[in-house]
Amino acid sequence: MLRARVFGAFVLAAVLALPGITHAQIVVGLYPVQGKVEPKLRTDAEGLIVSGIRASDRRRGTFILRGPVPLRESCAPAPTTECLAKLGRGGAIIYAEAAMDDGVVSVTMSLITGHQQRTEPVNFRFIPGFLDLRSVHYAVEQLEKASADLTAPFPVETSEARGTAPTGPQANRPPAPPPTPVAAAPTPLAEVGSMEVEDPIMDTSELLYDAPAPSSSGWMRRTGIYASIGGALVLGTGGFFGLRSQSLNDDLSRRYPAGLLVPADRPKFGQVKTYNTLANTLMIGGGIVALTGLTFWGLSAVSFDSDGHGGGNINVRGRW
Repeated sequence: MLRARVFGAFVLAAVLALPGITHAQIVVGLYPVQGKVEPKLRTDAEGLIVSGIRASDRRRGTFILRGPVPLRESCAPAPTTECLAKLGRGGAIIYAEAAMDDGVVSVTMSLITGHQQRTEPVNFRFIPGFLDLRSVHYAVEQLEKASADLTAPFPVETSEARGTAPTGPQANRPPAPPPTPVAAAPTPLAEVGSMEVEDPIMDTSELLYDAPAPSSSGWMRRTGIYASIGGALVLGTGGFFGLRSQSLNDDLSRRYPAGLLVPADRPKFGQVKTYNTLANTLMIGGGIVALTGLTFWGLSAVSFDSDGHGGGNINVRGRW
């Protein structure tokens, strides 16, 4: 009876795990990085973006990469939104531009869906020769959040919305000029102090570059899931042998006082002992494997990261 309850508990845990195993993902392709940078820096930028997308897949995020990387298709002479949306083939395309700024490469990314919707751009930076994965992994997470907010159809009123992708590097886009004040009515000092100069890419790059991204622990999650399911199967096999041993033992015990045993029943005593040993071994081993898997699964939601200032961060996350 106790074995049946333990077996039922682990089977229930395996069933509850199924919603966390399956999750929706978006198949994305990477269009060749644009911008007036050296081929080596362009290759580094593409490699960093690919690393961020694969990290998303490992941590059970939104994106899953589609090859070849980068895509061989071209939207020459200018990559329009309509052309990029077609290259998505039912998924999405990541369009990125790179630019060199004071010895640092600034990369701006946006996601174009098959419905010609475009996310707000996100930005990350890296120093040539020193590829820090934290900033691009964090930028990909921000791109995932932006893709989840795409609900309205892509606007068609403006020239950019009609499909023309920016031809110049977005990282070097100058801020919008302030309105020209009228000589007869100068702008009050209070209003001048409240005016905001829009430079979202540079501000965002500072935040994204300095913020550490949580490390991925997808291997622990996968190991935990497979170990839990495997342990449950081993427990089920042990329960089968346990029930078989109990059935033979009850039959022999019932017929022994009445003197109904025959010589052919002698091997059954050995079978009872063998089945009982197998049941105990499989139940104990399966319980240990399943418990280890559940432990790994639970620990996969906790990651420990260095904050780069001598301290550390503990990140806890989950998905159901």
